[in-house]
Amino acid sequence: MNQDGVEVQGGADNRRELERLRARMAEIKQELATDVDQKWGSPFRTQELFDLKVKTRLSSNDEYRSLQGRVREAEAALAAEPDTATDAGSVS
Repeated sequence: MNQDGVEVQGGADNRRELERLRARMAEIKQELATDVDQKWGSPFRTQELFDLKVKTRLSSNDEYRSLQGRVREAEAALAAEPDTATDAGSVS
């Protein structure tokens, strides 16, 4: 607890949650990239076009979009915590 009696562990929980969300987003991206790679046999395929096709698929994936929103919320919560972490560090 910090000086104000606020539980400090929330920061660690927020960081773990953020890591978990980002890991799931990476899994979804890898799944979609694998799917695009297997199904797309265009002779005009370049890395830029491949990346664009994967990004397009990500933008239409409901779970991925939901996770993006949750990541933004978690990042905002972490950004609001430095005062709490500083207070906790100064209390012995």
